[in-house]
This record gives sequence, structure tokens and C-alpha cells, in this order.
Amino acid sequence: MTRFRAVLFVTLLCLISPVVLALDDPTYDALRDARLDGRQVAVENLLLERDAHRFTLESGTVYFVTPVAERTIGAVFVGQGSYVLNPASEHERDHLAFRLGKRNDGFEVLRDRFESLILWFGDDTDRELMALGGPVTEGTPSAAATKALEDARRWQREDLEKNLSIRLLQDLLDVPGMTSGAFMALFDGQDELPPAMALLDPRGVEALSYPLMGGEDTALLVVDGTQGGFWYLSDRKGEVAAGKRAPFSTRARALRYSVDTTIDATNKVTGTTRIELLVRRPLRVLPMSLAPMLRIESARFRPVDGEWQDIPFIQENEEEDADVAVVLPRSVDKKEMFEIELSYVGEDILKDGGDENYYVGARTSWYPNVGFFADPANFELTYRIPEGRGLVSVGEQVESAVENGMSRTVWRPSHPIRVAGFNYGDFEMIERRDEATGITIQVYTNPGTPDVIREINNFIRSAQGTGLEGGVQALGDAPIPREVVDPELGSINTTKLAESAMIDGINAAQIGGAYFGPLPQRHVAITQQSDWSFGQSWPSLIYLPYMAFLTGSQRNQLGLGAGATEFLGSVGYHELAHQWWGHQIGWASYRDQWISEGFAEFHAALTAQHVTGWNSYTDFWGRARETIVAKARSPIPAYEVAPIIMGQRAATAKSPFAYQALTYSKGGFVVHMLRMAMWDPSASNPDAAFIAMMKDFTSTYAGKAPSTEDFKEVVERHMVPALNAAGDNTVDWFFDQWVYGMEVPKITANLEVDRAKRGTYRIQGKIAMAEVSDDFRVLVPVWVDFGRGEMARIALLPMIGPSERPIDVTLELPKKPKEVVINARHEVLARN
Repeated sequence: MTRFRAVLFVTLLCLISPVVLALDDPTYDALRDARLDGRQVAVENLLLERDAHRFTLESGTVYFVTPVAERTIGAVFVGQGSYVLNPASEHERDHLAFRLGKRNDGFEVLRDRFESLILWFGDDTDRELMALGGPVTEGTPSAAATKALEDARRWQREDLEKNLSIRLLQDLLDVPGMTSGAFMALFDGQDELPPAMALLDPRGVEALSYPLMGGEDTALLVVDGTQGGFWYLSDRKGEVAAGKRAPFSTRARALRYSVDTTIDATNKVTGTTRIELLVRRPLRVLPMSLAPMLRIESARFRPVDGEWQDIPFIQENEEEDADVAVVLPRSVDKKEMFEIELSYVGEDILKDGGDENYYVGARTSWYPNVGFFADPANFELTYRIPEGRGLVSVGEQVESAVENGMSRTVWRPSHPIRVAGFNYGDFEMIERRDEATGITIQVYTNPGTPDVIREINNFIRSAQGTGLEGGVQALGDAPIPREVVDPELGSINTTKLAESAMIDGINAAQIGGAYFGPLPQRHVAITQQSDWSFGQSWPSLIYLPYMAFLTGSQRNQLGLGAGATEFLGSVGYHELAHQWWGHQIGWASYRDQWISEGFAEFHAALTAQHVTGWNSYTDFWGRARETIVAKARSPIPAYEVAPIIMGQRAATAKSPFAYQALTYSKGGFVVHMLRMAMWDPSASNPDAAFIAMMKDFTSTYAGKAPSTEDFKEVVERHMVPALNAAGDNTVDWFFDQWVYGMEVPKITANLEVDRAKRGTYRIQGKIAMAEVSDDFRVLVPVWVDFGRGEMARIALLPMIGPSERPIDVTLELPKKPKEVVINARHEVLARN
């Protein structure tokens, strides 16, 4: 165990720090305190197979952990062993090869060796070890085995920061006697792997507090600095071979949240949350999400028509494995309803940003919940804050009063929502009702000067007279020219800038309503936050970064480069688009998150087109193309890293920006390409077919979490000839290439136009496609450009694989084109 810094994994079972419990749960305490009990088995060439994982214990000894609830749930192997991971899909094989730097080495399977292996399990691994090994004997555990277990405790606590004891507790208590639970194996590879955990969990990796993973249950998780992450994550081999994705849902669905929050003058937060739940599968242990800095003081349980009773809760050290769970008095059956109430307190949820501007931290876990961005639930949110301060919440304010120097407000969303949030500070508000959509847009700004502006002014002042040649290097990607550097950023007229945010909000709302259908709520609040570059959308509530409220000249003073300026110019559109994409329509798993972020990017581009014209739209996708195909601060372009469906896992030390480039930019590009393939320039509304498809998608999946395949089915319901490129009445070819695939073609054209006879023009030349597989398909758009922004699309030419297509056609045109071009609006994502 030389490298295992925190040598393998888990003892979750380990008592690492005092547990703060109102009531103790004896089974949990036993798990945290478990030790090797002296039982041992000598093994030789013992094989353990768990789907894609294959462990061979070649020679050595297995030591067992003290039984808990009359079950053996852990063991330590010391000796010589080997590990093989055989990926279930080519996507996962390629990603593993990329992680290992072996893409060009004919990589097939991962092989490594180990000298110790920590096993935790809710299945019958103990029986398998005893049956396949030698006779069980009693004796003193070896020093190496004891040390491996102690190191594993440290690794769980300090590096993994996941309370694995909670996961084992579920297997022991939810359905007593069940032996089909989780299998977790921890080891330190000698050749390829840093400290890692191999996992097979029938409940999916969500059960280890990794949310939004969609039920995938076979994983290899590395926890080692910049190399960390899920190197492998998949459904089981049989499911993958059958083309199925394992369905996932939480074991209990929240029907209603009642959240009561008090913020005192020191920004200390005290809260009580009551949750009404419906059980989907039997459970007794209920994991929950709550920010570690919020410390639970009590937990209560009440069955339907029953009495409240105190129950144990689990929450370890704030800086370590602080996952939260409650232990119910009994196993609760499927379809049964009950309530949970938690009370908690903490001091670091709100940070003073200066002049009554506040950062709201723990955005998805400032209240206890059983899955953010999961099932929609009803909410009632009560806030008590010092009189004179302001607060804006999701929902609509339905009550307001002043009690003992505290302002009390109650907010209720008009419909079930997936997650709740609020913004806090001193606000001024303007509002306007948009008659076209019926939506009222409110904009909240802070009239003061936050610390971020003071810091920027200090920077600008300190930059004066530095003698830097060419200008002052500031916050952006280019120097500030000396002639525009002023002594101060100047005052911020937030009222004037609120009008700009209002107009952006109305424009994005109108485009959303026209193209995708109505929102369930009748208002959206846009609020200013102190963070200079971070925006976020909640149901009916949006955070815009402070810099989005600055004028163009003020941004110039800060030296903001083109990238930052473009982001700030579209962030308002993007965040309001999330009212449709992310809130009204969710996403099934991390593999489908492009349905939120990519669709919001497309929505932003569409809004820009309708506000400022086609050039803005085309430029938007030109920048997106560059993001996808260029080596942006990375040795490899994003499109070569992974397909869109790799989601957040595409971001690695080798490709830190690939997630954004693929999920946002390429995801948006996919929707853009669909739109342009469905575009009918001869129709009174060229977008009519596309609009019908998108409204069908939103109405079908409103309040649900669709997958990529769900979206594909809707596209096929609205098939147009251009999308039937393979002739099989499916869009498999399109999704296989652009969503599940990684190829991006090179497409070139050499076209000339000459007058033929009166009113007709001859176009000659060729179009070529290169550096793609033989069955790669595109529809190349051909345009005539008459100048001064006047253009017309004259053809969509199908091309397959590396090929050239000669062009010789005579057309009637109103006048001679200046030139003939292809892909004028980036209808096809191409490298050039």
C-alpha cells in the first residue's frame, strides 16, 4: 500500500469522528466501529466477477470484518492479486483509453495488480469467499490488514468525503435479509491506477450521494487530485448489449416541502424543513442532501395520521464525510406516505459582498431535500429576515408581515417545481407585463457598490503608471488600451441597467413562448448578484452576474476580452431559457444534460437572431464551432475528447473545458442543425415544422425528465425529407453522428457562377468532404449571396463519407450572385 495515501477506501465503517446524533442508531454505530474479528481464509486463484469488474485473488489471505446485524459486510485481502475491467460499450472503452493515454495503442481492457483489497458489500460476497477459499480459521489479523483498514477509513473521511456507512446501512435495514446489495472494492493499482473504488450497486451510483447519474450502476471511481472522477460508469453489460438504459427513480418521492428559514442580523441561518414523501420502494434509511455547514439539531418522523416522534439522524464532521440520512423507526412499505422534519442551523450560507449585496451559497442544499432537479414537488417557503433587508424567492409572495423587528414573507410557486432558491440583499425593483406572453418580468438590482467593484477600482488605480507596454493586463483576455483606463470604474446606474435586463428578459420570454410554448408560471424575477461572472436560473427566479449590468464602456475599462463580452451579452437570454430547459423540462441523467444546457444555448442564439438579425445568429454558431473544434486551452479539441452523452465526465485534467464545449456549444449546435434541416424557405413560416416539433416535445415532457432517446422519438414524429437521409424513416444516423459520435467533417467547396442566358446563371465546381468514416452523412446547404445581406439557399446536397461531388447546374435567379457559398449559416458543424 505504498501509494494509497489514504489507502483504500472505505471503512465507511469506521468510527472517524464523533457522530452528532439526537438519538443513536445502533446498527450505524456498529458499522462505523467495525474491526477485523479474527476470521480468515487462505485463498489461491479465487475469482470474483461483478459485471465488468474481474478480481483474481492469486495468493494471500482474506480477513473478515465483525458482523453487523448478524451479517458479514466487509473483508480485507492481503497478498497478490490482479484486476481486469472489460468495458461494456465502445464509448466507455474509448473514455477509459483516453484517461490512460492509450487511445492509439489498441486498448481493449484495463489490467492492473494490487497487494491489498478492501471489500464492502450488501450482497453475499462473504459466502462466495468462504465457499471458494480454504477453511475459515480464527486468528489474529495481520498488521498489514489492520493498517489497510485504518488507511481506508482515512481515505473515506479525507479524500472521498462520502459516508459509505449510510449506503451499507440501507442494505441492512431497508429490506432485512436482502442479499443483492452494493459491492464496493477498494485498491491501489501498481501499474495504471491511482487509489480507486470499483463499484456495482443495484441502486445506481446516486446511492453514494452522486446525484443525477441516471441509475448507472457499474463504476470505477478514482479519487486522486486532478486525475479523479468516474473513469468508468455504465449500465450492466446485458443492458448495454440489449440497447437498454436502466430506469432510475429515488426510493421516495417528495410531494411537498415546507421550508421555514430565519436569517438574523449576523447572517446566521436557522431553519426547519418538513417534507411529505411517497415511498416507491421499501425503505428505512432515507439519505438527504444538506450543505455540511448546516448542522442538524433534531429530526422527527410522522406516518400518515400518526404522531410525531424523534428519530436518529446521521451527519458527520463538516469537513469530512458529512452526508446526511435519517433512520426511520421501521421499514416503510411501497406506496406508503409519511413526513420528515429536520431542524438545523449554520453560519456560512450567506456571504456579505458589501453594501447589502450578498452571495447565496449552497444553492441546491440550503434546505434538506431528497433530490434536487429530481421529481417536481409543491413548495411553501417562509422567510424571516431583519426589517429593512430584501429577499426574492422562487414562487409568488402570498403573505407579508413585520414581527418583532423581523420581516416575514411566505412564497408559493404556482405549480410543482424541482428545486427552490432565493436571493438576499437590498433591492430596488421594476416590473413590466409582456402582453404577448402574459408573463410579468421583474428586475431586482442593488443600488449600492459591492466589494467586487471596489476591488476592480483598486486594480485599475494600481495599474496606473506601471509602464506596461501596450496597456494594462486586466480581467479579460486582452490588455486594456492605456487611453481607456480611467482612474475609477465609475458609478453604476443600476436603474438604467435594469431596463436593459428587462428588455432581454422580455425578448427571451417571447421567443420561448413562440417556439416552445407557454410557461406554467406567470412571472419571472431577474436578480442581480455580486458574483461577477456566474449566472443561474431557478424556477421563476434568475441570478445574473453583476458584470451583466455594466455598460459596454465600463466592460472595456475592465479589459474584458471578446469571450467575456459575448458571455455577458447572452447570459440573460441563456438563464431565462432555463425556465423551459431545466425547469419545465428536466433531463434524465448526466448523459442527457445537453437537453438543458444545449437547448438553453440554442434558445439564446434564437433570441439574438430575432432581436438583431441573422448575422448575430450566424456569428453565435461561428463562435460555438470554434469552441468545439479549436484547441482552447487544451492539447486536444473538445470534439475529439468525447461525445455529448459523456456529459460532465468529459471534463478531465487533459480536457478541463470539454464539458462546456460539448454540453453547451455542441449540444446547442445539434438543435440548430435540426432547425436548419427542417427549415422550409418556401413556407410562409419557414420554421413551422421545427416549432411544431419543439412544442410537441415541451408539452409531452413538461414536468418530466426526458432522455436523449425520448427527444429523438419526438423528432421522428415530425420527420421531414431532409432528416430521412438514410431512407429508413428514422433519425438514427443524425443522433449516432452528432450526439453519440465524435466525428466532425472537413467540408470544402470551389464554386464559380457565370451568366448563362438571360435570367439564368450557371454554377460549376465541386464540394468535398474529408476525414470522416465511410457512412458519415451530411446535407450540405448551398447558398447564393447577392451582397448587402441578401442571400438565398438553393440546395441541400446529400454527401456520404470521404467524397467529392461535382456541381454543374443552371438556375433562374433575379440577378447575378456575388458568390456561391456552402454552409453559410453553419447548418453543418464542420472543422473548417
